[in-house]
Amino acid sequence: MNKKRADNKGWWTHFGKFIRTNTSLAVIILAALLLELTTGILYYSAQNIIQQNVERIIQREMNALNLCVRNKLTKIEVTLDNMSWVVSRDLENANWMFEITEMLVKDNSVINGSAIAFTPNYYPKKGRWFEPSTVRKADGSIENLQVGSANHDYTKSEFYTVPMATDSCIWSEPYMDIDGSQIEVTTYSVPVHDDDGRKVAVVIADISIDWLDDIINEEKVYKSTQRFITTGSYNLLGGEDTPMFKETVRILKTDSDKEGYFTAKDEHGDKKHVFYAPIGGRTDWVLINILDDNDVFGKLRRIRFFLLLPVMIGLFFIGFIIWRSSRNLERLRRINAEKERIGGELRVASKIQQSMLPKEEVRGEWLEVRGFLKPAREVGGDLFDYFIRDEKLFFCIGDVSGKGAPAAMLMAVTHGLFRSASAHDDNPARIMEAINEVSCQRNESNMFVTMFVGVLDLPTGRLCYCDAGHDAPFIMNEEYATALSVNPHLPIGVFDDTKYTVQELSIETDSTIFLYTDGLTEAMNAEHQQFGVERIQAVLDTCADYDPKEILEKITQSVDGFVKHAEQSDDLTMLAIKYIKKLRS
Repeated sequence: MNKKRADNKGWWTHFGKFIRTNTSLAVIILAALLLELTTGILYYSAQNIIQQNVERIIQREMNALNLCVRNKLTKIEVTLDNMSWVVSRDLENANWMFEITEMLVKDNSVINGSAIAFTPNYYPKKGRWFEPSTVRKADGSIENLQVGSANHDYTKSEFYTVPMATDSCIWSEPYMDIDGSQIEVTTYSVPVHDDDGRKVAVVIADISIDWLDDIINEEKVYKSTQRFITTGSYNLLGGEDTPMFKETVRILKTDSDKEGYFTAKDEHGDKKHVFYAPIGGRTDWVLINILDDNDVFGKLRRIRFFLLLPVMIGLFFIGFIIWRSSRNLERLRRINAEKERIGGELRVASKIQQSMLPKEEVRGEWLEVRGFLKPAREVGGDLFDYFIRDEKLFFCIGDVSGKGAPAAMLMAVTHGLFRSASAHDDNPARIMEAINEVSCQRNESNMFVTMFVGVLDLPTGRLCYCDAGHDAPFIMNEEYATALSVNPHLPIGVFDDTKYTVQELSIETDSTIFLYTDGLTEAMNAEHQQFGVERIQAVLDTCADYDPKEILEKITQSVDGFVKHAEQSDDLTMLAIKYIKKLRS
């Protein structure tokens, strides 16, 4: 205990000494903290005021929408209530029921269909199931039907069972009206009583739920507001079935309240404000409003940023003063100088490495070749090369394991070996074996190279190639791109006795060979998703008539759009070879 007190006393002693010897610095730090505290208080006070105003605005919006929906539904409810009384007065005339349903549909354009579902065997001559119905078809015509049957047993449907069991009027869950209007509807049902007070039938009216989409999209204060109308069981009536709607329903099902507010995050992690309230009337429907947090508080955050700017400037000067007064100033200077020296050497190495690549693209009436290399660091381990000898195009692409200077050194060696081996041999397998044999000598670091070597005979279009553990290239024709079939071989530098085989393929006129390293397939975005082979093929399928330069630009744009601001994690290399036409027919 005494030791702990002594340590605390020593800490306070050093702190007091620092304050006495750095009074100006302490004042600046205190002023910055007070300014930050003041800004924070103002920000959260303004946030609370905006939150209250938003809640009042949304409440008014939801009340207006609820009233609009209830008014439309009330017209149907009143009409059907009156019609149930008419039916109860004329129960003796079964055929009259068709005229009642027809009149109901003709006089109410919002009603898509109407029916009277009688209790089983109520009219013995009509059979067990008697359900006179009238349906408005898609072309606007009206048709009378008797839909009750063993195949359409309405006595098991919600619109019949609930009113008969509870002696109350209901709005049903949405369903597809297969036997009627062939659209998704919700049904309003009213029980019918005879003179003795017995329930003998149910009068129903079907309405399409499409009109709800028009209502909920009207007059939004915030343009990005999402609105939904659901049943009491949270089945969707109006609005789009989005992932955010599913998440909202999941949360609402855990809450017994039908009115309230909460916050949630959508599938992208963006914050949303969710308001919900019952429609009211005879329905159990619920109106849901979802606001984007950026719409509500975006301007306030931007204001806060500009308010914090002076604070950040002040903190910058504090950091500068601390840096200037640091006892490690000289050590930092030496470190920075060393970093600069290393950086300069790496820049020189990068220029040397770039100079080893083909200096000019091949572009002519019979062949067009273009390559691209973007290292993740100053220097990288990727390589590509091509040259023409004896009317043959020799080309390769490779990827050294690892990154930085060691990979760049092995890349340079491999590049030189390819040039040397292919100078006197046109067999890709023998070229690969020659490179592998030398690469395995004194390979104490166990580094290896995946590589693809090809030899294209220009007069005939015959392609001979060999793959050493590298990603399979694509062959692009006028319609689509397909991955080249390659035999599996070990990478270069693993075993010096590895045998490689040659594969052959006839290249058609106007076909393009597209080669790449795994820096393309493994390019990641901020969510750690990889670009992948499927996306490469999808882009290449749109580039059938592109030249190599346009193909590389298209791929580069697609990758940049995918990764956005994520840091490049691996070297990116691509090579496109378009075989325009044969030298001789």
